[in-house]
Amino acid sequence: MTASKSNDRWPMQVSLQHETVLTRGWETERWSIRDLCPDATKGDGYTSLALELHKDERTAYRFNLNSTSPHLFLLCDEDESSGELIPMHMTASQDEAASFMDGEHQLLETPMPAAVQCWIDSYLGIHGELIEEGKKKKKRGKGRSSER
Repeated sequence: MTASKSNDRWPMQVSLQHETVLTRGWETERWSIRDLCPDATKGDGYTSLALELHKDERTAYRFNLNSTSPHLFLLCDEDESSGELIPMHMTASQDEAASFMDGEHQLLETPMPAAVQCWIDSYLGIHGELIEEGKKKKKRGKGRSSER
């Protein structure tokens, strides 16, 4: 992998596994992430991707980091000729991951490694927290109870 780690980009290697599971008496095929290796060059069976952070997703990153179990999300496309899943994009934003759930692609998730959690937290420290205001704003001024 030629790309190197920076403040907003971390090269990753990911490997997927396919398994058949029995659910309520029915066989179902399922894909999952077998291995995720930050900065490692593994070779055969691994796909190189980069986890890129974007300033407009800072609220989603913080939400993910503050969750009980932070995750990384992997968007995959199916190769129609072989039936294999091909990793296409990785994100730490649940909002971005939800936008991929259109039925044409498959979204996988894996627990976020502690080193990646620290890196994202550092990114938020450098660029600040993005605070989105809620839909309801407090009105300031005289209300009915303040009439004299």
